[in-house]
Amino acid sequence: MAQAELNIAIDKMSGKIYGQSDVYITHRYGKTVISHYPKHRDPNSLTQHQRELNTSFAQLSKQAKLELTDPDKRAAWQQRYDEYKANYNSKDKYYFTLRGFVIAQLSKQNSK
Repeated sequence: MAQAELNIAIDKMSGKIYGQSDVYITHRYGKTVISHYPKHRDPNSLTQHQRELNTSFAQLSKQAKLELTDPDKRAAWQQRYDEYKANYNSKDKYYFTLRGFVIAQLSKQNSK
């Protein structure tokens, strides 16, 4: 992706330049980025395994959302997440958000 320094007139813009354009402007990590518009896959071209993974992730996301809306469960998850961050080893996967951490832990629990 190209990074661009734009003039003040279009610095805060985002999205497509015009309807048929395949170029769009977005902001990532405080920088303005110009890129090709992402191509979305045709759902019919997905393999059975990909569909199963998509379904599984959707279910885990719903379950994590329910877990995080309950204040008591959220506090317990937050405590586990804080312990994880305090004991983080560079060999481990790093989760930037509590939600990502919860989804990963639920996935591990469901796979057992």
